[in-house]
Amino acid sequence: MDLDNRYGLLERQTELLTLLKKFHKHCCDNGIVYSLDWGSLLGAVRHKGFIPWDGDIDVMVDRTNLEELISSIAKDKELVIDNSSPRTIWIRRVYEAENKGITDWNTYEIPSIDVFVIDNAPDGRLARKVRLLEVLLLQGMTKVHIRLRKGNMLMKLCTVLTFFLGKLFSRETKLRWYDAVAQMSNSKTTRQKTCYFEEIKCLGKYYPANLLSSVIIVPFEGIDVCVVEDYHQCLCVQFGDNYMTPPPESERVANHIKKE
Repeated sequence: MDLDNRYGLLERQTELLTLLKKFHKHCCDNGIVYSLDWGSLLGAVRHKGFIPWDGDIDVMVDRTNLEELISSIAKDKELVIDNSSPRTIWIRRVYEAENKGITDWNTYEIPSIDVFVIDNAPDGRLARKVRLLEVLLLQGMTKVHIRLRKGNMLMKLCTVLTFFLGKLFSRETKLRWYDAVAQMSNSKTTRQKTCYFEEIKCLGKYYPANLLSSVIIVPFEGIDVCVVEDYHQCLCVQFGDNYMTPPPESERVANHIKKE
């Protein structure tokens, strides 16, 4: 491990690395197939560890392995998986059991691993658009807080309407609907897969159906982690063909720093 503190993330990344090591061991011990995802996958390939200005860990699993992960962690004394964060409660996160019970994620950003679930995507273009609209509706309904800083007036109006519509239903009901919508194409064979549990800016990325059929072990800050064997195609979808070129220094902004 050769972390530095150029971006004020040394403590954060150290904590996350400890958590990732436990997560990887848990998955290996329980036969769970996962891969690093998004910035964590890019960091593993381009930096052999964290992107220096990145302060989170993302992983992907398919639906079967998600269920096995939830079941196995329920028996684990060190890890927890749930939807505790009020910012994006549709995203499951794995974190240390000692942090269970901390409810104010906005004041104390708990070191956690974001778990993104990969499901089948409809083959038809129209069906894919309709599915995304359903997901966006549910995201709006499940939000705990609304933010109107971005978007035009129509987008802001939709944000307000979906937010208050969501107040009519329980948290559990909305999350159950969300899972049901995400799984609607899982009963059939499709050409592509996607993740419906991303934040808005990352939705609509489609991968080959065999995305998670083969994973390999690579080094990450001195520990072993799993990544999809065809990481090149995955990273091209997420970041573009030029993913190995870091952004300009002005765009290297630290994220997920704990607030005191």
